[in-house]
Amino acid sequence: MIEERLVPVEEFPAQVRLLLSGTYVMIQLSAFFVRGIVAVVILIFSGSFGTFGIYLGTAVIIAYIGLPFWVVFVRARRPTQGWLRFEGTSLVVRSSDWVYVSPKTIEWKTPEAFVLRGSGTKYELSFRTAQEASQASMKIRTVDPLVQEVPLEAYR
Repeated sequence: MIEERLVPVEEFPAQVRLLLSGTYVMIQLSAFFVRGIVAVVILIFSGSFGTFGIYLGTAVIIAYIGLPFWVVFVRARRPTQGWLRFEGTSLVVRSSDWVYVSPKTIEWKTPEAFVLRGSGTKYELSFRTAQEASQASMKIRTVDPLVQEVPLEAYR
């Protein structure tokens, strides 16, 4: 039996919103390119069944490409209730899924909100109070002292 050490866990409730970055968009576009190739194969195959096959193939393609597009670029960007979770020396942004983040910068937008920018991902975290945001920021810098902080005055 393997025993794991218990690590201290601390969570800060926040509104979480995924911000699009160039890397994120490039990864998603390459995935949509592959989906487009598969969609052409589906359309060619369904076209052999005549007019009904073309209509059915078109409906399948719309669902096959449209639903992931909606999830990636529309639904994921909506602000949702989430948490900034500290697990020992790990940092997790938790909303509908759990994403481990390696932040490089904290960019303040308001006293209650900042953008947590990591490699390839950006999350906007909005807290209820400026004190909660400040505590979360200090905890992030405690976990990873290399994180740089861009003060609020840089945005004005």
